[in-house]
Amino acid sequence: MTDVCLVLMPYAAIERPSLALGLLKASLQENGIEPTVLYPNLWFTQDIGIYNYKVISEGLAAQLVGEWTFSGVAFPDFEPNHSDYFSTIPKIKEDTIKELWRVREKAAAFVDRVAQSILELQPRIVSCSSTFHQHCASLALLRRIRELAPEIITIMGGANCEGVMGLATHQAFPWVDFVCSGEGDEILAKLCGKILERGQYLGLKDLPYGVIGSAHQDKEFAAALAPRASVPDLDRIAIPNYDDYFQALQNCPKIAPYITPGMFVETSRGCWWGQKQHCTFCGLNGAGMTYRSKSPERVVREFSWLSQRYGQRKFFVVDNILDLKHIDTVLPMFRALEKPYAIFYETKANLKRQQVQQLAEAGVRWLQPGIESMHDALLALMKKGNTALMNVQLLKWAREFGIQVFWNFLVGLPGECGEWYAEMMTWLPLIAHLQPPSEETRQVRFDRFSPYYERSHEYGLTLVPQGTYSYIYPLDAERLKDLAYSFEEVGEERKIPEHQQLREWVSEWQRMFKSEPPPMLSVVEDKGDRLKLVDTRSCATEPEMSLGGLAYQVYVECDRTLTYRELMNTLDRKYEREVSWDEIQLVVEDLQKRRILLELNGRLLSLAVREPIVPLLDVREQPAGFVDLQRYVSDSRKVFWQL
Repeated sequence: MTDVCLVLMPYAAIERPSLALGLLKASLQENGIEPTVLYPNLWFTQDIGIYNYKVISEGLAAQLVGEWTFSGVAFPDFEPNHSDYFSTIPKIKEDTIKELWRVREKAAAFVDRVAQSILELQPRIVSCSSTFHQHCASLALLRRIRELAPEIITIMGGANCEGVMGLATHQAFPWVDFVCSGEGDEILAKLCGKILERGQYLGLKDLPYGVIGSAHQDKEFAAALAPRASVPDLDRIAIPNYDDYFQALQNCPKIAPYITPGMFVETSRGCWWGQKQHCTFCGLNGAGMTYRSKSPERVVREFSWLSQRYGQRKFFVVDNILDLKHIDTVLPMFRALEKPYAIFYETKANLKRQQVQQLAEAGVRWLQPGIESMHDALLALMKKGNTALMNVQLLKWAREFGIQVFWNFLVGLPGECGEWYAEMMTWLPLIAHLQPPSEETRQVRFDRFSPYYERSHEYGLTLVPQGTYSYIYPLDAERLKDLAYSFEEVGEERKIPEHQQLREWVSEWQRMFKSEPPPMLSVVEDKGDRLKLVDTRSCATEPEMSLGGLAYQVYVECDRTLTYRELMNTLDRKYEREVSWDEIQLVVEDLQKRRILLELNGRLLSLAVREPIVPLLDVREQPAGFVDLQRYVSDSRKVFWQL
């Protein structure tokens, strides 16, 4: 028996525990409530197979296919035109459609089985966490529980329930009694305590701020007033409890051998850059942009506690952006550990060389620096606060220190020009030795809470909910607008010929980087007055070269981006050498002809990586967790459908 049951439905990731449910369990425990946490996402993976689960949750995520597979259970009387729905998925094959139908048909029995498992626990409260493609599965489960045991109180929370989306969820689906909007660390425990003490019927003044209940159904309660909970002091929240995930994974013998778990951890919330200048496409923070960070002591203690409890040293930090103060406070303590952690962080690209080195030495070997593009004008459109050369500089240093960089190449921005892409194409081959984007290119999305959505008129955008929502939810246009997270522009998708040219080059870049050995431009010897470089890029002008004299000094100093004036001043100060503008210009032009130095918008950067180069770690070591899909397919001895 249990008073509260917390549930993680498909299509949440299977290779790591839920941070949300880990935090909520720990918070409830601190408040004297012992919950049971269930991971039906693992059960469903056993039912449909790892391959199907991963392709639906990742490969077909943009078309909301995961939601579609549970839509029939959540809304049994809803019969959209499924052929029209599948026509929205580019180049989908007939055998793919047949397999997706088989998954959808399995969903009903699965939901019933999960509901029965929950009822055996005799809970008074059942709460589902919903982020991205978990909404329909969660709604389907709570609906079935309402049908089987109407006395059980149902709750939903998570990113899909933030603000007006949470209000729309509560208003559209009457089998959901309460919705938690925003950060649930403190409000869920308070809500559950009141329900267990007083029952379901709570007035507006009884609801913790951030909880939406029947008291919010009043018509005068405007959507703009939808509450959002926030925790001002992150040091006071609980350390997540992941016990249930690791036990659940052990109980799934069909899939456990193929999963190397990772672990989520959190050191800050909000975005300090977004407080200054909100990136135009970013909707990840909702209304919670205010930046808050845990103290260094709390961060170190939390990592240590989780590592010891679960025997894990891999940590995927979910922060939107690294607290730069932690580089000088937290990282030295990590660096001093006898056995290092393996850590992923998100950050801005304008890091200094020393900071990149500090990150690597502390175990931060995976980084997402928000690069997004390689043209200053495009970056300015996005309000990224970085430059193309700054991005290249980060990629160079990351390659040197063995940091795996995850980055996107966004296209289709309002206000973009084809000539900007053409300009990029003239020099992108020069950085073929650096890490390519994680995907070929990515069409920019228009998500709720982003400036593109909130101030769409400023960008000349007319946005409507992504069309696939209408095949999943039986709601009118106005209600869909409140429920949806992803939107699309009315009219043709923004495409120009240069997008395809860039896509083809990035595909080739990825192919070259995966080859053995990958292309390289490196400094293999530095004698203090002369450099020896080796160049195996396809654009190389010569396989080996030597730089001495002024060329040596210019190349060494341009390890970081410099203007001509900054370069002249540095040479004068460091080498006590007065050099004329013409002399520098001649050297720079020669280095550019050799394709080993890049100039963009009046700034210079040497492109060679200094040896010894720290090798990138194996993909199996990534902190997010790893699913060995290749071995699973091989062991299954069957032909799987392809996208």
